[in-house]
Amino acid sequence: MNILFLVISTIIMLVGMVGIFVPMLPGTGLVFGGALLYAWSTNFQVISIGYLVFFAVLAALAWGIDYLASILTAKKYGASKYGIIASVILGIIGLILFSVPGLVIGQLTGVILGELYFGKDMKIAFKSGIAVFIGWLLGNTAKIVLCSIIVAVFYFRVFTY
Repeated sequence: MNILFLVISTIIMLVGMVGIFVPMLPGTGLVFGGALLYAWSTNFQVISIGYLVFFAVLAALAWGIDYLASILTAKKYGASKYGIIASVILGIIGLILFSVPGLVIGQLTGVILGELYFGKDMKIAFKSGIAVFIGWLLGNTAKIVLCSIIVAVFYFRVFTY
């Protein structure tokens, strides 16, 4: 029975790791959810409440850093809310049409077009686009590192219990 839950938890965690790059998937939440499911299935003996609290802190930290990195870099380099909204919309369209490269290109293009449409010159619009991209990179890097720690500790605990 535990093997079944381990397989299901692994699938959920893998989808979560993919979700780090896909804005429509709650990546960090799925990684945590996979660990929570397995902990529940073993009556919290293998993955205890203490481990879950540790995983929850890492997940919250990953979410917070991702949010702050995107907002702070965008605001620091002058991106308006319209540029950010256009970035999200074109990022999703790019993701649907061209996968992860489409997401990145769509976000960059979206913020630049959004800024140009609302009256900023090309130099400022391009700077805003680069800032949004840097924020995306920083946020995803933090999520990758923190979610990888969750996964590594999870499997270390499962296989050494």
